[in-house]
Amino acid sequence: MKLVKRVVGAAVLVAATFASSAHAQTTPKYDYDGAIRERVYIPNGLDADRDGTEDRTAIEIMRPKELASGVPAIIAPSPYYTSACGQFVGECIGDLDNDGLNDRWPLWYDNFFVPRGYAVILAEMGGTANSTGCAVNGGREDVQSTKVVIDWLNGRIPGYKSLTGTADPITAGWHSGKAAMIGRSYNGTLPNAVAATGVEGLTTIVPIAAISSWYDYSRMGGIIGSTAHYPAWLANYVTDANRQAICAPVRDAMSLLDGDADGNMNAFWDERNYRPDADKVKASVFATHCLQDDNVDPDQTAEWWYQLAKHNVPRKLWLCREGHIDPFMTNRAEWMRQLHAWFDHWLYGVQNGIMDEPRVDIEDTKDSWGKYSDWPLPGSTPTTVHLQGDTQTTAGALGGQAGGGKADTLSWTDLSNMTEATAMNLAAGTTQNNRRVFLSAPLKRALRLSGTPRIDLRASLDKPQSNLTALLVDYGPSTQITRSGDGLSTPADAPEDCWGPSSTRKGPDGTVMDFDSCYQQPVKPTVTVTATQGWRVSRGILDSANRESLYSDAPTTPGTEYRFQFPIMPVDYAFGEGHRVGIVLIANLNALQRNGTTGTKVTLNVKQSSVSLPIVGGFDAAVAAGAFADTTSATGSVGGTVPATLALGLGAPATFGTFKPGVEEEYRASTDVTVVSTAGDASLTTSEPGHLANGAFRLPEPLQVELGKKAWNGPVSGDRVPITFKQRINATDPLRTGTYAQTLTLTLSTTTP
Repeated sequence: MKLVKRVVGAAVLVAATFASSAHAQTTPKYDYDGAIRERVYIPNGLDADRDGTEDRTAIEIMRPKELASGVPAIIAPSPYYTSACGQFVGECIGDLDNDGLNDRWPLWYDNFFVPRGYAVILAEMGGTANSTGCAVNGGREDVQSTKVVIDWLNGRIPGYKSLTGTADPITAGWHSGKAAMIGRSYNGTLPNAVAATGVEGLTTIVPIAAISSWYDYSRMGGIIGSTAHYPAWLANYVTDANRQAICAPVRDAMSLLDGDADGNMNAFWDERNYRPDADKVKASVFATHCLQDDNVDPDQTAEWWYQLAKHNVPRKLWLCREGHIDPFMTNRAEWMRQLHAWFDHWLYGVQNGIMDEPRVDIEDTKDSWGKYSDWPLPGSTPTTVHLQGDTQTTAGALGGQAGGGKADTLSWTDLSNMTEATAMNLAAGTTQNNRRVFLSAPLKRALRLSGTPRIDLRASLDKPQSNLTALLVDYGPSTQITRSGDGLSTPADAPEDCWGPSSTRKGPDGTVMDFDSCYQQPVKPTVTVTATQGWRVSRGILDSANRESLYSDAPTTPGTEYRFQFPIMPVDYAFGEGHRVGIVLIANLNALQRNGTTGTKVTLNVKQSSVSLPIVGGFDAAVAAGAFADTTSATGSVGGTVPATLALGLGAPATFGTFKPGVEEEYRASTDVTVVSTAGDASLTTSEPGHLANGAFRLPEPLQVELGKKAWNGPVSGDRVPITFKQRINATDPLRTGTYAQTLTLTLSTTTP
């Protein structure tokens, strides 16, 4: 049975670029070896290397020779193309025949997408590879040197054949006006940064294990990492040897501003924080991150995701279970299916159903993937879990109520260079002298966490400063993907698969110049975890002096109690039946940022300390699982009835205002629809779009409609869904006096009434 509720309203526009088809996709029909290859130098308006000459960004282009126009671009920006080939499985760019064009194309973007009608562009960040300027660790110069690629594609700034002079201008008349950016790590950070500028013409980004705040990457909770002046170190690392001396003054200037002396946030780091500009993002976002990434921690994507959701940015998310990797290396076939569909939809307008699929894919356990409507998972609720003390020599408990437990206070003394394994170990003979452990009872059923846990401690120190560290631990026997080697290993005899044609173009020595399109399939080594050693699910740290702000220090008065609040890394993890949820508190943690004051004694006010865990099902789920020492559950019944309801409420009609004849422009308008459903699921769809019409006159360009949300996995009341309309008018489009309009039919339906 299928219940359908339809609301028909006179909207100003409704459209899609292609007819809807769940399997529609671009196909490989263009000659790869015969593709046009170009190098363009784009002036970027900066003089980052301080040589008195405007810097230029170098880009390498490969595009189908058969297509003279309407070609979208997939841009892969990077500072690593000649300095760190390991970022591309050992593949760097190179001009082997000295003709001024790139002959070596890392990864498989070109092999797969150029035959399908896309241009692939390798954008060399300022100060790296063939670009002039200097790298600045995610600052304005990095961002601008990458953003200009979008500006050049859309004709807003010039490009040239040579690094200097203006004798040979090059334009992108072949470009469709739609572009994507994709990359991993620093390469994926640049798409985040450029999208945060709000630049027109960047249609979608795919940031993989990417940074959204450089402060949170190189520091945590007011504490710097082990590398002094890390921004300058990384800027030097990505710079080729022949330019390192040129950019040394720039790096020295960065080190004067990075705040290493106190580890605090300041204007230097604000410039490198893209999260506050999420409201400027016009591109859709397909983000991915692995939850065991200890290089670029997963909070980089989680905090970005929260901001994108806040501003209704069209988005999709993959969460894998490994380390700092590309999803191509963990679930290759499905990743390629979705990435292909994503680019086809956003860059070619193919209505292939990718936006109707569940928004989130999560590797729940090794190679076992689930599909979910959103993240954190629906039903995940920040749940206050109270710490309860027993005795000074025994582990404490977790409670559902404040003030429980025998002890009012518990103390421990920092052990310099405490390791994670030592901190978590519950084996016989271990003590609480240098840590405090709090454990749930063995769970009666599985308990899933999804989101960002937060620590809330009240404690005093016997010194003016100490680091404070919290670990969330799963105590129970399990098999986990190892954290060593980012959770992957590639045996010498591992099978390989190929993603598009490989080049046959030969260089001066008679051998093929380019890399092939074939890649081995890695395996995922595992480790066996015991109930006493436990498995670290999450961790976080705070400088006690930054308890009030990351922008300033406030030393503690020894013996005075203070409140310390800080987040730990985001999680999506199920504690199994029979396992125990553990919270481990220590001071300094070896390998997690630099040590603070060592040997500090911490006295915890247990009755006023707690953690907030994002429990799927909230407090009731924790009680039902038996997680709390002081709370149990009993069953009873009380009831009421709910009539079957499917309802839509349209907002105000959308209008573009006045179309301007002879002027190329993309017009935008918006409205919303309010959804009410009592069904087990619901989906929101639109009728076949069509074109805006004014009597017998239709606009040549199809119109587009984007729904802010399309599916619900349960009942919903009053969910306001934004609807965005877009209409492109070309300079040569004939416009008839009068009003152009179209009618949109919205359908709310369910398969489980």
